[in-house]
Amino acid sequence: MPFAPLIAGAFALHVDDVAAARIALEEKGIDFHGETLDTGVCHMALFADPDGNGLMLHRRYAPVV
Repeated sequence: MPFAPLIAGAFALHVDDVAAARIALEEKGIDFHGETLDTGVCHMALFADPDGNGLMLHRRYAPVV
């Protein structure tokens, strides 16, 4: 099967601090897709790896009900 970037979704990477992790990656040249999102449940920031696969920095801050 030929390689194709994952477009339909993103792999979520849990981090303790999305803002700090984003800054660290931006300092290494990573470009993010838009601003960091606050959904009311979690913070997330979307970007892609060099092959175009979707990745997301993610931290849930709301309690699980």
